[in-house]
Amino acid sequence: MTRLLNKLRVPRLGALLYGLLGAGILAVLVGYPLVALLLQTVLPHLFSVHMNLEPSLAPLMAVFADRTNLLAVVNSILLGVAGTALAMVLGTLTAFAVEGMDGYRRTVLDGLTWLVFFLPSYVIAQGWVVFMQDGGILSQFLGLPVGWSAWFFTRLGVVLVIGFSFFPYVHFSMQQGIRNVNIDLVNAGRLAGASRLQVFLRIILPLLTPAWLAGGSIAFAEAFGDFGIPAAVTPLTHIPLLPYQIYVAMGQAPVDYPMAAGLSLLVIMVSAGAILLQFFWMRSKEFSMVSSRQRSVSRGKPLLTVMASLVLFIALVIPLGSTFIVSLWKVWMKGISPGNWTLANYFNALARGNKVWNSLGLTLQYALIVAVLTMILGVLVAYQMSFQKSVLNSFLNIVTMSVIAVPGIVMGAAFIFAWNAVWLKPLDLVLYGTPVCLTMAYMATYVPYAIRMQMGAMGQFPPNLLKAARVQGAGNTTVLRKIVFPLVAGTAISTFFMAFTKVVFELPASSLLYPPGNPTFSVIVEHTFQNFDWSLGSAFTVLGLVVVLVMFSLGQFLINVYSQGYGRRLQNSISPELTEEPVLVGIGEVTT
Repeated sequence: MTRLLNKLRVPRLGALLYGLLGAGILAVLVGYPLVALLLQTVLPHLFSVHMNLEPSLAPLMAVFADRTNLLAVVNSILLGVAGTALAMVLGTLTAFAVEGMDGYRRTVLDGLTWLVFFLPSYVIAQGWVVFMQDGGILSQFLGLPVGWSAWFFTRLGVVLVIGFSFFPYVHFSMQQGIRNVNIDLVNAGRLAGASRLQVFLRIILPLLTPAWLAGGSIAFAEAFGDFGIPAAVTPLTHIPLLPYQIYVAMGQAPVDYPMAAGLSLLVIMVSAGAILLQFFWMRSKEFSMVSSRQRSVSRGKPLLTVMASLVLFIALVIPLGSTFIVSLWKVWMKGISPGNWTLANYFNALARGNKVWNSLGLTLQYALIVAVLTMILGVLVAYQMSFQKSVLNSFLNIVTMSVIAVPGIVMGAAFIFAWNAVWLKPLDLVLYGTPVCLTMAYMATYVPYAIRMQMGAMGQFPPNLLKAARVQGAGNTTVLRKIVFPLVAGTAISTFFMAFTKVVFELPASSLLYPPGNPTFSVIVEHTFQNFDWSLGSAFTVLGLVVVLVMFSLGQFLINVYSQGYGRRLQNSISPELTEEPVLVGIGEVTT
């Protein structure tokens, strides 16, 4: 009896330890910083030198009392809605075009859309700036007069940049929806005499509403909390936007902690509200798309292909091509004149001892550390949350989904509140301004994504797989090492390279948290553009993109190699006798 109790207690103790491990990691990386931010909104003097716990709603009231902040709120909402509407149109167009293709054309257009998705928004925005401004690429090639592009540096231009930057969210959401449309309903509409346009507007689009709203809500949340586009365009357009106002509040002397907290809370509320609105809308409707036959409702049309290609050309080739061209100029004002082309900007960037060389090396160290830890923690915490049912794990499931909606600039501000607190000084735990704090902020951003990706992979495990292992006496460590990790190794590789490539150009947390005297690569690039050194800044950007593309390609190669190797191992593990059994393939047809 005693032995039986001991056997029961050991697995429960192991499960408890894994549960506490996951909860502790998320509490340090996510829970404590966000709680500190929320407390700052109601306890405005919590982080003052002379700490005061008197509650007040003054920070939230100040957001609406200050004209610039109020204008930033209005601008962010209106421009976010308009930009999202454009993104929904563009994403729908490209999704229908890609789903109607096959062969290399589909691969190319889908790959270019993924590239737009992975590119940092401020890289795209800076590319548009050098393309459209006076003396820029378009002005040089067409000889346009000074002031011709004034319209672009208005709210209309911001909407265009938002739409062409965030349409991939709608594209990917719509792709799966298009594949799942019930073709029987489409055929029924055509048999009833409806035209192609009527079928599209009254049957196909209503059935795609879930995918449309899902992609649109995510695009709005990303656009509303995005810091990259405001960092690139606000200094030139003088249009206040909410994420940039948080940056201003945290960068002024003395730091306005209450204002930054109030603005950050507002960003979280609006971003989360957009996703919740979509969720409640979906609960109030029913969209049945189950079909026994899988056939795409999209047809490859030349006009649709041309329009999708034009969208990707505008979204990708124009900003990146402009950045590359400007990186080859000696002097900005001489433009495309024959004697103004040089590689000197690249030689300067690659010179040893150069600040960019040092910052890129430092950033790659951050990226490697964050990628390794993100990959490992993603597997461990996802395993705990997927196969150990408890109230704690259900709560962590909600937390990981919610944190994904927190913008990077808000997470960076939260880390300042959390790790620069007065009460940490006696404990010598003030981490603000150290590499540890910046590393933790990166992990707080990417670990929730890794957990969700791994949970998706583990959700496909056969229900009795782990139970059979435990019946054979395998503990949690053995199960992880011999069963779980081999099965999710492909996803683990994906999370590693996702985190690595994202850290290289991460700007919001980097701008707020980099250690004094040791700026990251993205901060150097952003400061170079802010100093109007367009050619050198463009050269830095191209070098960073080369690093990202090399790492992304390496990741894809490793994933393909692993997938092929795993497929061969799985095929070889199948008993030959099983493969020789007769298999029914159709009525009256049998094969061996």
